[in-house]
Amino acid sequence: MAIGKNKRLSKGGKKSTKRKVGDVMLNKEWYDVVAPAAFHTRQCSKTVVNKSKGTFSAADSLKGRVFEVCLADLMNKASESADDATYKSRKVQLKAEDVQGRNVLTNFHGMSITTDKLRSLLSKWCTLIEGSVEVKTSDGYTVRVFAIGFTKKRQSQVKKNCHCQTSHVKKIRTKMAEIITSTVTKSSLEKVVKNLQQDVMGDEIKKACAGIFPLRDVNIRKVKVVKTPKNTVERLLEAHGGSDSIPKSVEGGRQKMAEAPVVTEVTEAED
Repeated sequence: MAIGKNKRLSKGGKKSTKRKVGDVMLNKEWYDVVAPAAFHTRQCSKTVVNKSKGTFSAADSLKGRVFEVCLADLMNKASESADDATYKSRKVQLKAEDVQGRNVLTNFHGMSITTDKLRSLLSKWCTLIEGSVEVKTSDGYTVRVFAIGFTKKRQSQVKKNCHCQTSHVKKIRTKMAEIITSTVTKSSLEKVVKNLQQDVMGDEIKKACAGIFPLRDVNIRKVKVVKTPKNTVERLLEAHGGSDSIPKSVEGGRQKMAEAPVVTEVTEAED
């Protein structure tokens, strides 16, 4: 190709127009995630969001986010006792409902058992029984609860397996639904959460089904909040134990320190 025909060749080729990319985190803000009053650790985690700019609102962007936290971290338990073993094997989902300053106020959104815990419960020569029921709490939340249990050998049993009949499975499922329905309908969401922390419903199902067929490792496997009543600020503050019990935001304090003007003391020199 002749040199005079192509303008790019004569001027040293095409110039690259690369924009200088600055620090992305300079345009973001950190917020403290606050758990409801049913848990011991209130400030459970942090989240990041773009700064409010123009029509974009950081608070609106945060609402609806779902945070998954281990129950042991929320209950501030790190030892190896029996209760802490149940805490460590459970994950809690918290949904962001409102933003106050640099605090993101959350509400209970669900709970589930970890995969490794579920797999450790499975074994051969027994029957796995699962049941689910959709119930409405006394304060208007619709919750879907999943229960799981395994059959075990009777005392002085010689036979290798402990499989139960289909009629037994149906009766146990019915009993699971009855106990879950009676417990949840009489309680508010906060009491249901406290019940789930200790797995009280699992123990009640195990005792009630002992006459049908002996069970082991009966747990509430999963809980989902399917429908919520019309959320108001008053209802959310009630779940957090009032506005006075909400901890002060650490990130808000840092922002005030950064924005505060630096005052330097000047001492007059003696003549």
